[in-house]
Amino acid sequence: MAKKPELLKAIYNAIQWDRLYEALPHVTRQQVDEFFQELSEGLGQEGEVPKELAARIAGGEVWVCCDGASRGNPGPAGIGVVLATPEGREVLAWGASIGRATNNVAEYRAVIEGLKKARELNARRVRILSDSELLVRQLQGAYKVKSPGLKPLHEQVTELLRGFDQWHAARVTREQSAKADALATQHARPAGKQARNA
Repeated sequence: MAKKPELLKAIYNAIQWDRLYEALPHVTRQQVDEFFQELSEGLGQEGEVPKELAARIAGGEVWVCCDGASRGNPGPAGIGVVLATPEGREVLAWGASIGRATNNVAEYRAVIEGLKKARELNARRVRILSDSELLVRQLQGAYKVKSPGLKPLHEQVTELLRGFDQWHAARVTREQSAKADALATQHARPAGKQARNA
């Protein structure tokens, strides 16, 4: 027998939207997504369904708040990523160690991982939020990418962005990206020194 999250996901994917809107013309896609989100949370089980439904809220837009950290620059580096709906509802958050890297490389690696996850969650629009002026300006095209170490990463981000209908990059303060910053810093440690629950 299918697990409840799998069943809920299958039901959501089987919805014939035209027929639903004919029967309930006052209902919006966002209301349906929020309803399924509440149902999935009520199941009390971890799974892909809550993440996917949350990413589709507000017409498929997801915000990717990302940060990178390096101890030594270059040195042991980590990334932190928080995906959220435009209303500020957290979809998921995670951090990872990426070995030895510069701070700028870590910033780019965080964006790459965030965009990959946003695509997995079927988001069609994405807003990248970072406290790195260099990263944001380079993505916007205001700054040239001169570093040989950043060029392939910039190309990878550009390629990932082609998979979205719309994207926007904005600089935020460190306070506004506090959770992503904390996750990146936590994972910017030499191997074997991460916290047990990291």
